[in-house]
Amino acid sequence: MRFTTPLALLLLLLIPYFVWLAPPVRRPRQRASLALRLTILLLLVFSLAGTQFVRAADSLAVVFLVDLSDSVGQEQHGAAEAFVRQAVGELGPDDSAAVVVFGGNALVERPLSGLADLAPISSVPQSISTDIGEALRLGLALFPPGSARRMVLLSDGLATTGMPSAAAQLAAASGVPVDVVPLSRPATVGEVLLTAINAPNRVGAGDAFTIEVSANSTVSTPAQLQVLAGGTVVYDEAVQLAPGSNTFALRLQAGQQEFARYLVQLTPQTDTFYQNNQLAAFTEIVGPPRVLLVEPAGEEAVGEARALLEALVEAGLDVETVSPAALPADLSSLSDYASIVLVNVNAKELSPRKMATLEAYVRDLGGGLVAVGGPQSYGMGGYFRTPLETVLPVEMQIKDQERFPSVSLVLVIDRSGSMAAPEGDLTKIQLAAEGAVRVVELLNDLDEITIIPVDEAPDNPIGPAAASERANIIAQIRQIGAGGGGIFVRTGLEAAAQALADSDNPVQHIIILADGADSEQKEGVPQLIESLTRDGVTVSTVSIGLGPDVAWLEQMAELGGGRFHVTDRAANLPQIFTQETTAIQRSYLIEERFFPTLSDAPFARSHPIFRALARAGLTSVPPLLGYVGTAPKTTAQTILETPLGDPLLAAWEYGLGRSVAWTSDASGRWAGGWVAWDGFPTFWSSIVRWTIIQGRGEALETTVDFDGEAAQLTVDARAADGSPLNGLAVEARVIQPDRQAEAVPLRQEAPGRYRGEFQPEEEGAYFIRVAGSTAGGAAVGQTTGWVLGYSPEYRQFQTDNQLLVQLAELTGGRLLELDSPPQQTLTRPEDRARTSQPIWPWLLTLAAILLPLDVAVRRLVITRRDLAQGWAAISGRLPRRSSTAPARSEQVARLFQAKARAKTEPESERPAPEIAAQQKATPDAATAEPEGKKADDSEEDKEEAATLAARLRARRSGQNEER
Repeated sequence: MRFTTPLALLLLLLIPYFVWLAPPVRRPRQRASLALRLTILLLLVFSLAGTQFVRAADSLAVVFLVDLSDSVGQEQHGAAEAFVRQAVGELGPDDSAAVVVFGGNALVERPLSGLADLAPISSVPQSISTDIGEALRLGLALFPPGSARRMVLLSDGLATTGMPSAAAQLAAASGVPVDVVPLSRPATVGEVLLTAINAPNRVGAGDAFTIEVSANSTVSTPAQLQVLAGGTVVYDEAVQLAPGSNTFALRLQAGQQEFARYLVQLTPQTDTFYQNNQLAAFTEIVGPPRVLLVEPAGEEAVGEARALLEALVEAGLDVETVSPAALPADLSSLSDYASIVLVNVNAKELSPRKMATLEAYVRDLGGGLVAVGGPQSYGMGGYFRTPLETVLPVEMQIKDQERFPSVSLVLVIDRSGSMAAPEGDLTKIQLAAEGAVRVVELLNDLDEITIIPVDEAPDNPIGPAAASERANIIAQIRQIGAGGGGIFVRTGLEAAAQALADSDNPVQHIIILADGADSEQKEGVPQLIESLTRDGVTVSTVSIGLGPDVAWLEQMAELGGGRFHVTDRAANLPQIFTQETTAIQRSYLIEERFFPTLSDAPFARSHPIFRALARAGLTSVPPLLGYVGTAPKTTAQTILETPLGDPLLAAWEYGLGRSVAWTSDASGRWAGGWVAWDGFPTFWSSIVRWTIIQGRGEALETTVDFDGEAAQLTVDARAADGSPLNGLAVEARVIQPDRQAEAVPLRQEAPGRYRGEFQPEEEGAYFIRVAGSTAGGAAVGQTTGWVLGYSPEYRQFQTDNQLLVQLAELTGGRLLELDSPPQQTLTRPEDRARTSQPIWPWLLTLAAILLPLDVAVRRLVITRRDLAQGWAAISGRLPRRSSTAPARSEQVARLFQAKARAKTEPESERPAPEIAAQQKATPDAATAEPEGKKADDSEEDKEEAATLAARLRARRSGQNEER
């Protein structure tokens, strides 16, 4: 027995006081009352103390901890799972089991359950490290109260992080034994592993430098040592490895300015695990900033960026050109460039991954981005709702509705069976629906939209509806699904014509999405399109996929006065649809002669780009012949404007980087006068140089140390004279291999030294941008990289039985083997857990029952006769009444009859009291008993009845006299 509130037991000290207050106890009833009161007092005190009944637990709860880290091979994984499955199958009726899998973290695979079967393990913890301590703590948290408890750890004991001993002590304090089952690793005939690469953080372009490579070997063996930079072998040599530690100094030559990733590979003749034979390191090669210029491909785009390229080269910038298809999609390659310039690039030429990488490059790495306009850029190029719109200082949608004619737009969407095919994480029909959603979002409120999904017939058309009803329309679009068969083009076109029949809007347009290999029902389509064009309706076609129908779809677009698009990726459909919508609204493409004007915003004249132009004497500029309409973002800085108030040159800082939007072009189409202008090179070099953040790392030195659990980030800040920079407001952004960015605060720990830490979760290259400012406001920053090599699990090759035995001894557990009977894991510990049952509610109930009994003992007087009669009434053994009872009842009845007569008879007719008494004593024949009947009344009864009648008459006479 135990108590939840033992302090309440101090109230027992009041018992002598209550005994002293009680009156003298002389009678048994008083003694009983005192005993009842003391009993009630005891029951109340024990209830307040929270009395619990404690007993040994009968049920058993077992938690299995299964190691799924890299150091445990697949064969051991399977053996451990089979061991747990067999043990779970032996569970008793009152037993339960849970399963926790762990590596660098711990996950609950199965909560505590009494089911005697185990589903295949599907949870995947971080496998690059092992944290046994976290697994033990999670297992302890799963145990319910009131059960015998046991944990079973299946692991190789190679704990690369955490504190397993501290967690084991916690289990021992909780009374939970931990049984251990070692998962042995296969013996190795020889093992070689790279242990470290020391490369300089920064070298000059063209300089020679040395990297040091360290390797360990358990045997003497020859090996081939190679170093790769950018996929090219820059070092290749045969080496001889001796048992123990081996160090090699490799002489390399730095190339041009870039973040060079040097990958070291060691290929030994004798080895067991290949995973630990490769490591990498980053070195920043410092040189003139490099600019990547992305120009559209194709015959129509020839010369699109030639003038701009020549201007930037003339200004002293190192420029490379690529097509959109060749634009790198990884941060490692983009980080080699200080700024990227997009020249009239259509969004559909860039994959979603490339656009997302561009955004991360600017936001997280502090890169620069310049977007140069043209008919295939901005809204005309499908930038709406893409990462390009996010990173640029302008919006693709102009919200001035008065500038736009009202539009009636019909989307005929192919929902044939081929649209159910997956593309990435979505199906083609879902991507087409996303394009329709963006069209609805881009339209103005007074526009009209109709969406007609078609295979062999229209299926649940949406609209015609006003674009102001966006929420309802978008909800219906999200429900569009794929159908079957091919697409009947004429059926869809007829439905579109019917939707436009009642429209009065000046701009009416139809977009037909069809399969390039399965467009059916072509008969009559040309005639129908000609009829539509006579009514002012334009028709564009989009071919998804290549096939025999592509040429016909292109002819129909030309016949309908629209545009033709072909794509083999459904992911491009959102950009194509928004590009079509922008094109038909007509007000986005402004082609007229105008002179740019300086924005009247207060910061326009103080912006570094304008100041650079003013210093060069470029205060007057030639006219332009066109631009793409956009709207400035709230925090953007508009420097130059058009006569309509649209931004021509806008800039802003996005994340750690900068971006600039130039909505006109840089070729002879719209900017012929600018190309011939003397200030053209200075103008563009000023724009591009502003996006290049100066001082990438001259003041900072960043290093990363990984201890198997957390990566320690150390930044040393030094001024030009070598003195430490203190009091910096500095932060680091770490971009993981999956492009997810994490902000890491840095705190100063020593003069000029700042530290922080982050948790790497997967192997690969990590990019780190450190940025901040001094107390005087001067900016400092550095972009660097770090590579997480192979898992620490591959640095040890033997099971750590010593740690496992230590954990078992600390907790009172046992050392088991994989071939041991799994039933051993279900034995109850000798020191079984105690379970407690609260009994204070029962005590309180008993006190409530005794309280009225105590009152009865004190207030009620019960004699022996009462007890005897009560007992007789209960047992049904009451004595029979005497024979006088009926006579007495008879006498009483006669008395009542006499009383009634006295009320009705006159007083003169009433007999005198003596006569009445005589009549009572000698009844007449009418009242005489039948003959033969013997009187049972005794003389005493007669006298008592006469006396009672006389008293009644006397009382009545007295009442009459008073009246």
